[in-house]
Amino acid sequence: MNETILMYEELSFNAHPALQTQFYDGWILRFANGYTNRANSVNPLYLSVLGLQTKIAECEKRYFSQGLPVVYKLTDGTDPDIDSLLEQKGYTKVAPTYVMEMDLQDKEFSAGDCILTSCADDEWLNAYFSFGKYSDSVKMATAKQILENVKCVIICGRIVKDGLSVACGSAVIERGYMGLFNIVVDEPQRGKRYGTEICESLLFAAKRLGARTAYLQVVQDNWKAINLYIKLGYKTAYSYWYRFKKESH
Repeated sequence: MNETILMYEELSFNAHPALQTQFYDGWILRFANGYTNRANSVNPLYLSVLGLQTKIAECEKRYFSQGLPVVYKLTDGTDPDIDSLLEQKGYTKVAPTYVMEMDLQDKEFSAGDCILTSCADDEWLNAYFSFGKYSDSVKMATAKQILENVKCVIICGRIVKDGLSVACGSAVIERGYMGLFNIVVDEPQRGKRYGTEICESLLFAAKRLGARTAYLQVVQDNWKAINLYIKLGYKTAYSYWYRFKKESH
């Protein structure tokens, strides 16, 4: 596995922790009540000894027993034999995603009308769930628990205009790397540069806390977001995607 990919994958695990993590012959299995593919996926990051057929069967057993689909997160650095075998077994490829990075040391950002907190307080959560149209109580409780379980430095930001939240996002800092997460703008307020404002506000705050490099994850068909990130200075580092399979009855 490429060292850069491995580093960013480990950073993202800590920035978005699963509720339960199992280690299986170099593979990391993450469980979080089905909330997000990232926190509910098999991650083949390290060297393995057991055969692929045996391991895939065991992973299916573990996820299906919890009523969850089996989701593999694969990167440009993953053994291509894994991807090929999963495809042969009927796993669908979904959500191809870019990981983008940016050197912050020569960049300057502006702090907008942003309220920053060191945790996801009730006002931030209310904005995030409202903008994202979340209504499932289990997923909302899981999202809150995941945010509470982040043990690195976390910054949660809300852009407020005329007393109302219009955008929110979060940043997690570890080892001088700042991950940008949960960027969402209230649908009626889109197209007013609030996405840029929340990103710049979080980058400004992270730099002040010593972040030297920024990274993020963005699905490859979200061109509006990608163009925003390119304008901010991000460049693509690598790609990942998921292989997805539900239990057949």
